Amino acid sequence: MRRKIWIRALAVSLILMSVPAAMASGDGLFGILSRAEDADERLALVEEAAVPVSVSRSADQFSVEVSQAYFEGNRVFVSYRVTGGPAPIQDGLDLEDGAYADIIAGDEVEQEDGSVIGWKECVVPEEETADTLTFSLVFGRDDDSRISFTLTRSAYDVYLRGTSGADTCRAMADLAVGKIDIKGTVLLTSPEQAASWIAWQEGEEETGTDVIACWNLYQNGELVSVDLCGASRVNDSGNILFEMMFPRVEDFSGLSLVPEYSEAGENPDEAIPIGLVTRDQ
Repeated sequence: MRRKIWIRALAVSLILMSVPAAMASGDGLFGILSRAEDADERLALVEEAAVPVSVSRSADQFSVEVSQAYFEGNRVFVSYRVTGGPAPIQDGLDLEDGAYADIIAGDEVEQEDGSVIGWKECVVPEEETADTLTFSLVFGRDDDSRISFTLTRSAYDVYLRGTSGADTCRAMADLAVGKIDIKGTVLLTSPEQAASWIAWQEGEEETGTDVIACWNLYQNGELVSVDLCGASRVNDSGNILFEMMFPRVEDFSGLSLVPEYSEAGENPDEAIPIGLVTRDQ
């Protein structure tokens, strides 16, 4: 679903270091943006993984450059610079066949010289995901305000898996590790939790039982990250499917997923131990 044209719709902050000075130090835009106040903690990793694009277009009084980009799994990260005013940049990215990769994260930072630098993370629809895709960043209504670039997807090569619980309440975690983050699912088989989760989502006061809202990543008993995604649903089999995302870690030992209940909070006693597996396991 397309979102409205984005004119600084996300938070705008100010970086004291100018773009030219930062560029002289070897940083790309993702690196510069990683130093903004309240910056997404993954941006430093995106800076290392991203490839230069350096494609620009001018239309009306605006000049927009796509500086860097990175394509991993079903998500694409893009950094850009705008001069000549706050350009009406479309939230997501267009694909060649007319499909749309919607935005899930991003930010813009105003510079001392009046220019704006920004980044966005967009999700490619599963049915459109391929090893190579051409994207377009749109900042106007005609072809002169469309910047197209082609990216090759970075494949996941590290996998984590774990299981806990009894047959009547069984949780199975399946995650993939990319250069930027850890992304995957927990499938919870529990008719009681599924019924209560539906009631909870519908806003009913009495849900029957306290429901699991999300799962957080721990390592050796210490919190690594809360779930950055937090999406869940009851699937066609009546099980709860939690989709989750965490920043990448370099050490995969001692990892576990701890459930966080909507009322009682986290329960480490119900954690799912997760460890490395091969892709074929």
